[in-house]
Amino acid sequence: MPVGILAILAVTALHGTLTTDPHGTWYALLAVAVTIGTHLAFGRRTILRVGAGTAVYVVLLNTCA
Repeated sequence: MPVGILAILAVTALHGTLTTDPHGTWYALLAVAVTIGTHLAFGRRTILRVGAGTAVYVVLLNTCA
């Protein structure tokens, strides 16, 4: 997907989290950082980086909440 579409999807998805749950904000930002780190470490492996970011977010949301 083009970068612009991904940016719009990310902002839209994060907006709901940022406005409703203060703890979810930190979890979402940490998941984004993990996704970026995975991208920088492993390159263009989309499934790996999206999966890692999603897994971090879900684990944090379910264990720390």
